[in-house]
Amino acid sequence: MYKTILYLLTSTFLAANLSTAETNLSLAAPFTNNMILQRQAEVPVWGFDAPGSKVTVEFAGQTKTAVTDQSGDWMVKLSPLKASAVERNFKVKNNHGASIDLSGVLVGEVWFSSGQSNMVWVAGKSMCRDLARDLSTAENDIPIREININTVSALYPQKKATSDEGWKKAKEASGFSALSLAFAHELYKELNVPIGILLSAHSNTRIEAFTQRQAIEAHPKLKIDQDLIHDGDPLTGQGKKA
Repeated sequence: MYKTILYLLTSTFLAANLSTAETNLSLAAPFTNNMILQRQAEVPVWGFDAPGSKVTVEFAGQTKTAVTDQSGDWMVKLSPLKASAVERNFKVKNNHGASIDLSGVLVGEVWFSSGQSNMVWVAGKSMCRDLARDLSTAENDIPIREININTVSALYPQKKATSDEGWKKAKEASGFSALSLAFAHELYKELNVPIGILLSAHSNTRIEAFTQRQAIEAHPKLKIDQDLIHDGDPLTGQGKKA
């Protein structure tokens, strides 16, 4: 049995307060070149900077501004966007002269994929290999993209997630999650809008590993999982005795 639980970083990293604040303008892991933003809903955009910095985000004719808090966090929310397969630029800047310029940004549907080995399995080695080949060799870019968010073992919510390669275009579809790619392709055929997959999966894990600690502790039927967490946490009474 596990003494620690694997937490999905992308769902929890904003909840933690770190003792040291960020000192340089940066964006959270899901925001890279070639990203896809969710259509028809407010889009939270967040990142890090020195406390008190004024941060401005510019995209699709919108300009949103926030002030970094004492923990070095900032967030703005873009107003709902229409789906668009036209690549556009995305700019973030602060009042100290720093800026981040992203390119190739689309707007469409963004879906979260998680699980264990059946979600990790890559398209190029699966029954989806022909689909992956067709997408990667298509004359025109098919707006199906994926970002793989790294996982880490942690007892507490983490402030930052990471992604080694950022958003990948369909030209690299053979490296996508096979199950995610098949799902995204069906959605694309049905909706005819860009489809983005945010993947965070790890072999040999249960769904509880991707569930917030607070949710597990509050659920009356997850006593076994609560004990696993508390046994592995040296800051709890159970952990000190374990």
